[in-house]
Amino acid sequence: MTDRLKKRACLIVSLLFVYLFFGAVTALAQSTVGPMMVMEEKSFDFKEVKEGDVLKHAFRVLNKGDQNLEIKKVQPG
Repeated sequence: MTDRLKKRACLIVSLLFVYLFFGAVTALAQSTVGPMMVMEEKSFDFKEVKEGDVLKHAFRVLNKGDQNLEIKKVQPG
């Protein structure tokens, strides 16, 4: 390969790398559209419980999206 061809190939590879890098950064930087529910914990174990004990636990639900989050139905698992 001649020096000129090597330089041209190097330039093409460099431009391709820059293009892919900025494409990935742009994709990661896009904001969330709509509601996005995030829970700090998805389950909770009360461990051993005596019969008749009343148990309570609050799950924290956050909306990380840019629109209102509506929770319409909840089922125990």
